Formats: sequence, C-alpha cells, structure tokens
Amino acid sequence: MKTRALEKYTVRDVLEYRGHPQLQHTVRESDTVEDALELMYAHDIVSLPVFGGSGQTDQAFVDIVSVYDLRDYITNSQGLKEEVDFQILSGRASGKPTVLDDTVAQVVKSRKHASREVSMRMPLEQLVQLFATYGQHRVLVTATDMDNGTHANDDNARVPNGTRKRGVSVDSGCSSASMQSNAHTVCGLTQYDVVRFIQHHNHELGSSLDTPILNVARVHAPLEPSARGHMPHITVRDTALRALVLLRDSHNSALPVVDADGRLVTEFAATMLRGLTASSIGLLGKPVLAYMFGLRMPVLSPYIVHENFTLSQVMSGLLRMNCRRAWLVDREERPVAVISLTDVLNHFL
Repeated sequence: MKTRALEKYTVRDVLEYRGHPQLQHTVRESDTVEDALELMYAHDIVSLPVFGGSGQTDQAFVDIVSVYDLRDYITNSQGLKEEVDFQILSGRASGKPTVLDDTVAQVVKSRKHASREVSMRMPLEQLVQLFATYGQHRVLVTATDMDNGTHANDDNARVPNGTRKRGVSVDSGCSSASMQSNAHTVCGLTQYDVVRFIQHHNHELGSSLDTPILNVARVHAPLEPSARGHMPHITVRDTALRALVLLRDSHNSALPVVDADGRLVTEFAATMLRGLTASSIGLLGKPVLAYMFGLRMPVLSPYIVHENFTLSQVMSGLLRMNCRRAWLVDREERPVAVISLTDVLNHFL
C-alpha cells in the first residue's frame, strides 16, 4: 500500500475494531422488491442479507442485495414508464402488477456479479483494492467465529451451502451483516467500515492525511448554465426517474442537484428509492424536489468542501456527519467534484 503503516493489518483487524453487529434485518428470496425497500427505509440501511426458503429456521443464505441493485432492476423494468405515466395522469395506481411486486430472487438473479467472499486473513490492502479498484461496496467475510474469538486455519475455508442460519445481523450505520452457523460466522464489511478503521489509525499515517483534497478528487470543469460535457448532474426541473436512470448509466451512487446557475441545491441518491411503494410510483415522473416532498423526505444540505480542505478534514467530516460523499464546490458554490468513500480508499493504494 502507499501507506506502509497499514500493511500489517488484515480483515480480522477491521472486524475486531468494528465490534459485534447488534441488529437483525434480513429478507427472503420470496419477499418483494417493495418489502426490501420498506425495510431499508425503516432502518436507514442500504443492503440486506437474503435467505432462501419460506420457513423461519434453517434458511440457506443466498447473497446480499443493495439499494443499488434494486435501483438498476427497477429502472430497467419495461413496464415502469407506463405505470408512472398512468399515475401522473389519473392520480391513482393502475391496479396492475408493478416491478415492486417482483421478488428479491429475481433481483439477485438479474445481477452480473455476486457479493465477494473473503477470508479473515486477507490483507487490508487486498480488501481496499476490492472496494476501490473493482467497485465493490460490500464483501462477505467467511470462516470466522466471532463469538469465541477463534478463527479457521484455512484461508480458503467456506461455510458449506445450506448451513448458514440467522444470527445477529446488521449494524445500520455501516449496513453490515452477520449470519451465524454452528461453527462459523459469516459477516459483512463495507467501505464505511474500512474508512472508519483507517481514521482510527490516523496517528500512523503521517503526512498522507495532509494531502490536498484536490489531489484525491477527480475534478471537473465548473458547471456553467446550460453547459455540456461536465460532471454528471441534474437540475431541479429533472424528474426523479431521469435522475435514477442517469445514476444507473453513470455508475454513480448520487448526483448533484443544481439550480439554473449551476449552484448546488442538494443531492439525489439511489437511497431515495427506499420510500417508494406501488401506489407512489407516479412520483417518479415529477421533478426531484417534488418527488422528495411527495415521499416526505427531507431536502438535506449536502456535505460541502472547498479546495483548501485536506484529506484528513474530509474523512473526519464524512464520519462525523455519517455521510457517504462530500461535494467539492467552487467559489460560486457550483459542484466540480464528488469525493466518495471509494475515492478516499483509492488514495491509500
């Protein structure tokens, strides 16, 4: 790694620092997309472990589904636009099945890649590479026993299929998961977990944290009114559906919402899907702010930073405010870059 002080750490160290998960939020393959969105919204989380079967015990763990998976699945649905238009014109649901009635199993099947499974002994550097280089947002950690502190000797050990059971589950602040079997625990780590761990060891990082944020961010030209070819963004007049499609196509987790002069107003993130129901799909056809108001979502002030900020200041702000990103703006408050958790982790490679 660029910062040698971090080379001595492993996935196990990150898990031990984070502590034991305390909450339990899971979905079954047979649950609907709307069920998953409702659970994420109620507990302010972005991912859920998925179990197979319909019983309450001995359910086989399948995968983890995220709000980004649900966003891609919903926006790729052929009948979505038709239902949105009907609800906009009539003010009511059509009564026909919608994409929100599809099952979580269909979402998992539609994805190109499953969640990555890693060993407790994986070096921290490799974990950061998975997150920063390969675009992973979360990984599964196998071959562990968090209850008694023992660890499997085989780095390639895996919990046999069909033996994982529900145990203690997710830390809502980090959207992590833990599924317990007879001899092992399968748990999840996210980018947020790793950034917290690195920040905890900031005294070992020396001048690396003093890096100007301009050296970390991918800076775009300032947004001029009606400008083209700049960082992906939406205006206050764009519909929520257009924003979600742009999020999907640009592979971003959030977009800046700007006014007519290009100044940052708020952000629109994939997490804003979480309050959507079959009867409110029509709100997707309304401007982004009207969509937020319709779902009773607060229009939050985004975390804004300026070019004189250091990486240390940005990391501290992200963690203190429990944010997933910071927006770098120019003197006119126009966004020129977004600094995500992925960008932060990539700096240490």
